[in-house]
Parts: sequence; structure tokens; C-alpha cells
Amino acid sequence: MKTEISIKDSVALISGANRGIGKAITEELLNRGIKKVYAGARQLESLKALQEKYGARLKPLQLDVTNQESVDNAVKVASDATMLINNAGVMAHGGYKTENMLESIHLNMEVNVLGVIRLTQAALPNIENKPNATIATVSSVVGLGNMPMMNGYCTSKAAVHSMIQGLRGELQDSNVLVSGIYPGPIETDMAKGFEGIELDKPENLAKNVVSALEQGEEDIFPDVMSAQIKQVYGTTPKEVEKMFSTWK
Repeated sequence: MKTEISIKDSVALISGANRGIGKAITEELLNRGIKKVYAGARQLESLKALQEKYGARLKPLQLDVTNQESVDNAVKVASDATMLINNAGVMAHGGYKTENMLESIHLNMEVNVLGVIRLTQAALPNIENKPNATIATVSSVVGLGNMPMMNGYCTSKAAVHSMIQGLRGELQDSNVLVSGIYPGPIETDMAKGFEGIELDKPENLAKNVVSALEQGEEDIFPDVMSAQIKQVYGTTPKEVEKMFSTWK
């Protein structure tokens, strides 16, 4: 059953809100009339422009998802949040034939996986019994099929995909909308250096994500490439693995 969400009656807490996908979703929510966004970032200074643009509806928060004290403090300040968007992430490259494989895996898992766990577990008690309760987490299409050129990142996003499913199962008898967001390559700092791949705009992604949340969508494929991957994965998952394995 879909749980439709009223954006105008919501208050959001977003990690990694200072740039890229997080910044675009933050602005889209504010442009759609959300009551308030707690915008989390490691450096408060990086949120200054957003705060100046949106005024009192944009609440800057120091938030480092790798630090439990920082997470706990942010959740305490954002105690009226009805929506959590787990967006903060890193992309550390490394494969089995590189010396930095374990270092890459450790960094990706610490931020992309354990960071999501820390923030979700801390915020859940405040969110789960509120109207419009939503927990949306950014995974990736590469969580469904691994690209050898960024093995550690893909592994972490596969773990995030599984975590989304586990959380949804745990909360299936509640009113919480648990959504996974599975972008393809997006024009952000994280995607710099990608060659031969068409990048979608973060603003386009944000519009599609917010619309999908309003409609109560659980699995959100918000750009052109991810929509194509969804079709392939839904019928022949092995083809996604084969497709991604050629991108090196």
C-alpha cells in the first residue's frame, strides 16, 4: 500500500545537504513549500548560501555521519523532523587488483553504510509515529550491479540497498514510508572524471525524487539511465551485471 506524503506538512532532515544531490533535493523541497529543512553538512560554512537564499525555513546543522556525537546532537536539534533523507556519501575507488582496496572499502562502508545506520537509528524514534513519516535513503544503480572501476563504492551501495529492504520490513506495520533512491550518474563533484557516460542534472533528479515521495513510491529511479536500468533489472538482473562489468 502506498503512503502518500504531504510535502507542505513535512519537516525534513537531510545529510550532505550542501552540494550535489543533497543540495538539489533540499532546494526542491523548499521550492515545493515544505515547512522547514534541517540541512546537515560537516562544515556549517558550506551552507551559508542556502541559508541566505531561503531564510528561516533553512536550518543549518553541523552533521558528520561518521561521528555518533555529531549525529545525536543533530537529531536532538531536528526533533520535529517528519522526514529523514540519508544522502551523505563518498566514492572511494579501488578494486581487487589495487593496493588500496581495503582502504577504499573501509571509507565507503564507514560513510555510506555505517553513516546511514547511525543517522537512521538515532532519528527513527522521533519520526516513526508522526504524520508524513518518511525515511528515504540514497543508494545507486551500482548497488544493483557492480562496476569494477569503483568496486568498493558499489559494494557499499549494495549494502545500502539491502538495508533499505530490511528497514522497510521492520517497519511494515507502521505508517513510515521507507524509500530507496537509485540514481544513475549525475552531474556532481562525485562524478567528475567519468568519461563516455551521459550525466543527468541534479535538479532534474530532485524534482523526480520529491514527486515520487509525494506519491508514496518505495523504489525511486529518478533519472534517464536509472529508469532504463530498472527495466532491465526487473526482467533480467544478470544483464545489469554484464552491462556494468564492461565499464572500466
